[in-house]
Formats: sequence, C-alpha cells, structure tokens
Amino acid sequence: MISEKEAYKRLISRTLEENWKSFTILFELKHYGNCISLLCQELDQVIRILYLSKGRMHEKDELISQAINSQKWFLLGADRKKIYITEETISEFATSLEGWEKAIYEFGLAFKSLSSNYNYILKDPVKGLKDGERQKIHAYIAEYHNPDFPADFALANLIPEITSIFERISENLRLDMEQL
Repeated sequence: MISEKEAYKRLISRTLEENWKSFTILFELKHYGNCISLLCQELDQVIRILYLSKGRMHEKDELISQAINSQKWFLLGADRKKIYITEETISEFATSLEGWEKAIYEFGLAFKSLSSNYNYILKDPVKGLKDGERQKIHAYIAEYHNPDFPADFALANLIPEITSIFERISENLRLDMEQL
C-alpha cells in the first residue's frame, strides 16, 4: 500500500498530465482562452503545493490526507474547532513568498485577470489589464522565460510564450512536490 503523501503526488502528477494533454490539444485548435484557464489552474496548484511544502509536518500530512479523500482543507484550532483553509488563507500565505515563488504568485494574479476576459475575438484582453497587472506579466516572462518579451505586449505576443510558461510551471510543480 502506498502512503497518503505518495497518493497525493500521484494525484497531482495525473492532473498535470491531463492538463498538459488538454492544453496541447486546445493550443493546436487555437482555443487560447481555454489554454490560459488551464495555465491558471496550474498556477493555483503551484501556490497550494508551496503552502503544503512550507507548512508544519503534522499540518501538511493532515491536509494531504484531506486532499486525497476529497475533503476541504481544514486544521483544528486550539479550541478543537475546524479552521478551513480558504483562498484567502492561501493568498495571505502567498504574500509572504519571495523570489521566484513571489513572482509566480503575482503573475498568477495578473493572469487570472486576463483569463476572466473571454472576448478574445473582438478585443485584445491584454489591453484591458491594469498597468500593474501588465507589468507583473511582463516582468515574470522577461525574467523567467524570454528576456526580449516586449513591455508593450499584446495577446499576439503572449500566445507564443504560454506553452513554455506551462511547461516550466509543470516542471517546477514536480520539483516542489518532492519537497512534500
């Protein structure tokens, strides 16, 4: 029998494989909005894995057990009441990250704003981003993927980059899982 930690790693690995297969098919079909949505899922998963890997061992084991049993994440407080781990909890944790981890979190936030605009055919959604969001996307891509990525980028500049971004994030997720 495998450990819960190993079961969790397998679950994440299968999800990564499934998302990559979906991503490549959708990219080939030029369904870029769906590709961006899948990339956002991977970005969320990175932050969750970081949350687990940087947590206390007993908490990590408890959250992993809950994940493989399809339960919402929670910890028991001093009063033995459940304290649920929410998106807000994860976001608060993520603000303490540094370096690449912080960059990936900020990139993910900005990218989510991009993914919420599904009017790709009539309007470039990049143009609707706030300046700070555009700067975070640019800074991340220029730093970690393509140093020549233009600061005044449009969706047409972003599309060729998303495959390498997805691959690198998946690669880093696999490495981060080893820290569990």
